[in-house]
Amino acid sequence: MKYLILLRHAKSSWKDLSLADHDRPLNKRGKRTAPIIGERLSIKNIQPQLIISSTAKRAIKTAEIVANKIACDSDMIETDIKLFHAMPKDICELISKCNNTIDRLMLVGHNPGFTYLANKLLNSEFFENIPTAGLLTISIEIDNWDKFLQPSIWRKIKLIDYDYPKLKEP
Repeated sequence: MKYLILLRHAKSSWKDLSLADHDRPLNKRGKRTAPIIGERLSIKNIQPQLIISSTAKRAIKTAEIVANKIACDSDMIETDIKLFHAMPKDICELISKCNNTIDRLMLVGHNPGFTYLANKLLNSEFFENIPTAGLLTISIEIDNWDKFLQPSIWRKIKLIDYDYPKLKEP
């Protein structure tokens, strides 16, 4: 059994319009909500063994804040440019290349790709928009990540948890 945790980055700032999208930092709300979702994740039974973040400044900062709250070492965080505004196909390819010793993988990235991916994997239109700092935990009945690209496994995917900062305390 493998677990995939998708975390959309926390709210980012548009204050400095001269910054490239990739370089936008978290805003005050993002700095306040990232720890909240990290604390909620820390009390759940599934802790990531590896966190792969988009290289965008807001995604990396979200990953660092959440990792701190769940007592993960910073060396458990890797970055990958492919997650920056990735679409489901790109995200699935990244997942399929994950080391099979990792059973619990967290990705920190962006919409609309994460919302599209969640709906595709869960064969639904449940998620209209995963909000900033939104967190999904999905179980997958596979032993190897390289099987993730096989559509037949998608019948073996279940939503374990869905959380976001504005959701009432669990």
